[in-house]
Amino acid sequence: MATLVLSAVGNAVGGPVGAAIGAFVGSKIDRAVFTPGGARSHEGPRLADLAVQASSLGAPIPVVFGSARIAGNVLWSTGLVEKRSETRQSSGGKGGKPSTTSVTFSYSVSLAVGLSARVIRHIRRIWADGKLLRDSDGNWLSPATIRVYPGEEIQNPDPLIEAHEGFGNTPAFRGLAYVVLENLELAEFANRVPNLSFEVVADTALSLADLLHEIPSRVGLMNVEVDGLATPITGLAIGRDTHARGVMDAVLSTFPVSISEGSGKLRMRAPGADPVRMIAESDLGAVADGEDTDRFQIRIEREQGGDLLQELELHYGDPARDYQPAIQRARRQQDNSDQRGLVETPLYLSAVSAKHQVEELLALNWLGQVSHHLQLPVHYADLEVGDRISYAVAGRSIVLMINEMSIEADRILLSGHPLGTLPFTATNSAASGFFAPPIISPVGETQLEILDLPGLGGDKGGPHIVAASSGTAPGWKGSGIYVSRDAGESYDLIATNRAGSVMGTVLVPPDIGPHAYWDETQSLDVRLIRPEMSLESRSRLGVLNGANLAVVGDEIIQFREAFLEPDGRYHLRGLLRGRGGTEWAMTTHQPGERFILLDGGGLMDMDVPLSSMGQPILTKAVSINKTLDETPPETFTYRARALMPLSPVHVRASRTVAGDLALSWMRRGRIGGAWIDGSDVPLGEETEEYQVDILKAGQPVRTISVTKSQAIYNVDHQVADFGVPVTAVDVAIYQISTLVGRGFAFTGTL
Repeated sequence: MATLVLSAVGNAVGGPVGAAIGAFVGSKIDRAVFTPGGARSHEGPRLADLAVQASSLGAPIPVVFGSARIAGNVLWSTGLVEKRSETRQSSGGKGGKPSTTSVTFSYSVSLAVGLSARVIRHIRRIWADGKLLRDSDGNWLSPATIRVYPGEEIQNPDPLIEAHEGFGNTPAFRGLAYVVLENLELAEFANRVPNLSFEVVADTALSLADLLHEIPSRVGLMNVEVDGLATPITGLAIGRDTHARGVMDAVLSTFPVSISEGSGKLRMRAPGADPVRMIAESDLGAVADGEDTDRFQIRIEREQGGDLLQELELHYGDPARDYQPAIQRARRQQDNSDQRGLVETPLYLSAVSAKHQVEELLALNWLGQVSHHLQLPVHYADLEVGDRISYAVAGRSIVLMINEMSIEADRILLSGHPLGTLPFTATNSAASGFFAPPIISPVGETQLEILDLPGLGGDKGGPHIVAASSGTAPGWKGSGIYVSRDAGESYDLIATNRAGSVMGTVLVPPDIGPHAYWDETQSLDVRLIRPEMSLESRSRLGVLNGANLAVVGDEIIQFREAFLEPDGRYHLRGLLRGRGGTEWAMTTHQPGERFILLDGGGLMDMDVPLSSMGQPILTKAVSINKTLDETPPETFTYRARALMPLSPVHVRASRTVAGDLALSWMRRGRIGGAWIDGSDVPLGEETEEYQVDILKAGQPVRTISVTKSQAIYNVDHQVADFGVPVTAVDVAIYQISTLVGRGFAFTGTL
């Protein structure tokens, strides 16, 4: 008798992790990490427990066929690694609030995850807490280095694990496909190890026949013949300790297969895979010796329609929906039936394939409404379950698929369903439904602007700069600012910025204008680097109180009105010019120069060693989720402009009786410029010194050094410099710093 013989494949196909692996995991899962110290002004949140999520000792090793999404099991981990960084945020603007120093902690982890007891070929996508961590193009949501070990018997230990555990103490996990993620940044996952799942590719093409061959072979049943079962399947992942028979039952619940045993061979065929065998009419109704010859030729039985399924659901995994569960349904119209069925399969199928299978399963259910029972001579003993036979009944040809068969008293008893009673319904078009797959937006490069200007940093008097950074790409999440002082041999992280500065490009710059009162004549047009950035108009009082402060080129301005034009640019009017002592930069404007909003946040105030003045410094603005190596350096030369005294103002000249030229002026303070009645502006320098250059054709012909805001250009020097006493003279006046020398110049004709 032909029966479903699977007792030989009753062994487990998803075995537990071996004792050696388990012991290794158990001894290495918890580990000490760095604990930075040092004083701090303000500390952000910090984790108290730096252990990673537990690894399951003795967990089954998944077995992967085709493409599947699996979670795997943690084999090894460093624990969380803590990094400490300081950031100083500047409020911007002269007289602004002091900068704030913040100490933040970031965390990363390195870990190895076991994936499959069967050799794999590729790792495509990776998910972390349901978010796409790595896409099929290799882009990362959070940076990490990945190494894939396919599970071959010749693979070597991972170098990172070996560096931690020591040579000779690290298993190679041969026969186990696993992946190592090195330095996975955890900021995206609340500074904890996320739940990871991987899209694993164990075979680029998988068919039902492949599965029906390999599942029995994994438990030693090698003599298996599979016919006509080339249906494509995306994948299957056996993730728990189960028997091969259970796996086979799950597969065959979705794909009906005729199974027979004979001559020591297990044969599996698609229903109706073999050609039709013709049955002679004289062979119908064969009887045994002494049996009544008037017995039936064919007995036909019909079930009640109410026992048939009206609807059947197939639950499966859909690769087009990131391998998430999906449902396809098949329905029949039967007024007197409310029967519904459900088939749950572990297979990953396309929506079209799943729809085809559920339609076929329901059609086979309806074929069972009518059964034909036949008696044939023993020379038909070579027939098998699943074969199709053809015979004539009342002049009508019938094609029958055999589903039961036995030999009894020198005759063959068989029964089956006539295929002609219900034609198979053509598969309707099917789709995975609306699904917006997660994507990793490009991180892009970081635009860095270093502001070495006066008037920034409030009352901060030491050497410092202000840095602004932002990115143009939608996936930009911040940057780290790195500096090299050894010509690129090494880089130090000096600040991080996640907020991003409001930045852009000047399309139409302003011309020279007044800097002591509102400039209502000049304007400028600006395009910001990202569309979600914006500028807004403010009242006169708001601007006078420090609002809408910006760097345009090297000039610090304020603006009162901001109009968004149809093409996306901003038109700025109502200007206050040369703020913070930058009136010297009004002559340097050109299209394409930088625009940075100083009161828009995201500024980093950083100290600079005075010894760096005049020296080229390599900088890198590394976008979060990019690496230091892939970011090109930029060169910045520190000029210490924040330390340069501002140019004198209110310069006057008068002629003495003797013909000497008497010059006078007022100094300005670069530190603390508040107007307080009864007190003078702080000097801001160690001593009060000035130099006055007498210019001829733009070149100095004499320098007068004084220690107060007055100087005399006597008539003898005038004659020596110009040949005659001068009626007017071009001068440049500088206040002197003991740290950086000359400050910004007043130039004019007196």
